[in-house]
Amino acid sequence: MSQTTNPFRLRPSDQVGMFLTIAIAAVAIGTTAWIAISRLVEVLPGRDVPVLVPFIGEPSTLPIGPDGASVEVAVEQAVVTVPSPAIATQFALVAEPIVVGCSIIGAIVLLALLAWNLARGRAFTRANTRIIWWGSAVVTGGWVFGTVFQTMSVNGALSAVSEYTYDGIMFSTNWAPFFAVLTLAVIGAAFQIGERLQHEAEGLV
Repeated sequence: MSQTTNPFRLRPSDQVGMFLTIAIAAVAIGTTAWIAISRLVEVLPGRDVPVLVPFIGEPSTLPIGPDGASVEVAVEQAVVTVPSPAIATQFALVAEPIVVGCSIIGAIVLLALLAWNLARGRAFTRANTRIIWWGSAVVTGGWVFGTVFQTMSVNGALSAVSEYTYDGIMFSTNWAPFFAVLTLAVIGAAFQIGERLQHEAEGLV
């Protein structure tokens, strides 16, 4: 005869915290969608597209001295306006906000689903473990493809404004998603171990 164990229940204050997390996730989804759509509005026409380009201490001057005098500075990033992007560059400019926005929204949705399960007293379950692993996969995919499209956009922008005479950064990435993936992997492993220990404990009852 099988025995069903009731899932543990969180304290009301903890449940409120989980529901608050879901509410914050909903706001974050709306904000992310707004940012992605705003960027698409900028790049879709394919004319005078602003592109944020990273540099490695590129020397330049800015009128920040006394009475607007020029002062030499080292530029780490700047916005470059591309009058008419090439087809490949235009594709990357459109694809980047779509891929990055969808991956962020997907990860937030999975986080909200995990918070919902926890609020209902379901912690170390196979569903939650899968949610965390899927979250890790979504963040990884968004990071990899987002980096590829960002690099294509940057190199295309520099090639367009310099007529292929400036050798800029060939590859750049944001390492924050990488550490997020590592964190999710650790949490996923912890939930997997917790799920196994819970099953073993239930078998002893």
